[in-house]
Amino acid sequence: MSSDWLTPSLANAASMASASASALERTTRQPAAAPAPETVADASAYWSISTTMRPGSLPMGSVQEANDIAVAVTDTAALGLEQATDIVARIQQKLVLAKAVGADREGINTDISKMKADLGTSIDESAFNGDNWLKVESGGRPKVASLIASVTTGEDRSLSINMVDFDTARSTLVSRQDARDGTLTRAYAGSTLGGVPYNYFLMDAGSREPVEPGAREIRLDSGTTSDEIDGMISSLNRVLIDMVGASADVNTTRNQVTGGGLGVQAIQGASELGVSRMVDSELSEQGVRLMAERVQEQLQSSPLNMANVSMTAWLKI
Repeated sequence: MSSDWLTPSLANAASMASASASALERTTRQPAAAPAPETVADASAYWSISTTMRPGSLPMGSVQEANDIAVAVTDTAALGLEQATDIVARIQQKLVLAKAVGADREGINTDISKMKADLGTSIDESAFNGDNWLKVESGGRPKVASLIASVTTGEDRSLSINMVDFDTARSTLVSRQDARDGTLTRAYAGSTLGGVPYNYFLMDAGSREPVEPGAREIRLDSGTTSDEIDGMISSLNRVLIDMVGASADVNTTRNQVTGGGLGVQAIQGASELGVSRMVDSELSEQGVRLMAERVQEQLQSSPLNMANVSMTAWLKI
């Protein structure tokens, strides 16, 4: 009687233990990062998900790099314009001082010459990666620069790269080709409030195509009249207006490409996050399954141990 009761228990326990061991073995054999493929083709199909998505970050990386360069170019131009505008404003202040009775105009002109040298240095240094929006070299002309401003994604996950164009003719301060292309090298003609005509330019860059005949460089000497200084001051008023406008244009473009950079990073981050979550979920699933199988094996092996103990006690009797 006892023998008939123990035999089914032992059989059930052995069956449960065998099933648990098989499940544990299957789970342990599976790679932690991916389901175990049945064929080589299945393995290629699974890993192609990650291979297709992750290299997607490579073009995005190139886009981000191009956007970073655009930001750097606009930052450099904006800073150069800010520094140049400050120097021109100080030159104008010197001209105002030169109108005072008994002013040392030749000494003031020496200061102005030093400021012009500083101005030229600031413009020369306003280049990034060989691109200078403030200066045109001999043989060149202002150009239209195309910059990556933003990146958007469509419903089909396609990428659209949005460009912004900037005409460097609006920011060119010095031209060694055609003096008329540069704000500081072109001549400004007009009449002062007192009705005195003027036609002045601030810097002589040795342009291949110089300013029109009759235009004079802004400089002082002991013979410079007060009316002539008024004309110089009026010329610099117009120069400063153009420079402030150029700064506004550059900063507008700068804001466009800076905002686009954030969009690129967001899209790239979302793509990487999606891949990471896909891989992490596989790891988590495998870990949970493995733990469950081990616990189940331990629980199911308990009846078998109990049955073995009972059988040993019964045989002794």
